Amino acid sequence: MTRKRKVQLMALIALVLSMIPLIYYFFLAKPSSFLSSEEILARLNTYSPDSEATEILEIIEIDDQHVYVPFISKDNKYGTSLWMWEKHKWELVAESDNGAPKMLKINSSDPSSYKVFWNIHPDDHLSYGELYYIRDRNYRITEGIDHYYPRLQMKTILDFEETPYGMMDFPDEWQKVIEASIKMEEARQPDPFFNHFSPVYHQVNLGWLPYNKEHERQNAHNSHNGGGGSWGGIDFQPVMYLNEEQLEYFNIKE
Repeated sequence: MTRKRKVQLMALIALVLSMIPLIYYFFLAKPSSFLSSEEILARLNTYSPDSEATEILEIIEIDDQHVYVPFISKDNKYGTSLWMWEKHKWELVAESDNGAPKMLKINSSDPSSYKVFWNIHPDDHLSYGELYYIRDRNYRITEGIDHYYPRLQMKTILDFEETPYGMMDFPDEWQKVIEASIKMEEARQPDPFFNHFSPVYHQVNLGWLPYNKEHERQNAHNSHNGGGGSWGGIDFQPVMYLNEEQLEYFNIKE
C-alpha cells in the first residue's frame, strides 16, 4: 500500500470514528423525559396557533418513543396530539382540534402496534361507541389467478364513561385476523412491493357509531367538529363516522 493510500485510509477511519457520536446522539440515544405541560402548550400553539390550546388533560405514554396528549382549546374544543422522539428531540407529529377516534400504526407490518385514541367532548353526552374494523369485498386477477376477498366486519366497544379520553390497542382477535391476512397475501405475492397494493393494506377501514346511556344513536357533532388537523412522518388516519346502512347484519335463527 502506498503512502498516499495509507493517508487516505487513515482519514476515512478518522471520519467514520468522528461520526459515531453524532449517529448515536441523533438516532440511538434513549429519549429524554417528556415535555412539561407548559412546554406542550407552547409547542402546540406555535405549531397550530388556531387551536389555542389552554389545558392538557393527560400525558399518556404509548411507548418510550411515542406519547399521546389530549387537550382542550380556548374555544372549548377537545383536541388530540401525538408526539414522537425523533433526531434527539420530541416532535409534534400529529395534531387535531377534534377528539373523534383516530388510528395510529406505529409499525404498519405489526398489528400489535396499532392504536386507537380519542378525546370525546362532554357536550355530546356519549356513553360508548361501537368501533368497527371493516374490509370490503374485493376481487382481482393476478398473473391469471383469481383472488376473492370476503367482507370482514368486527366490532369492539369504546367506553367513554370510563375513559372520555384515552387510547386502546387493537383487540387480540383483530390482530390475529390481520396477521393471518398479511401472511396469506405474502404467500400469494412474495414481492413486498406488490403486497402493499393488496386489499390487506387497502380498502380496510375503521368506523364508529356513538351511543348515549339509553343505547340510542347519539350525534357526536362536538367531537367531530373542528378545523381539521395535520400530521406527518407517521401512519395515521381518522376513524370514519358510520351510517348503519354501511354495516351488514345477519339474523341467525336457532
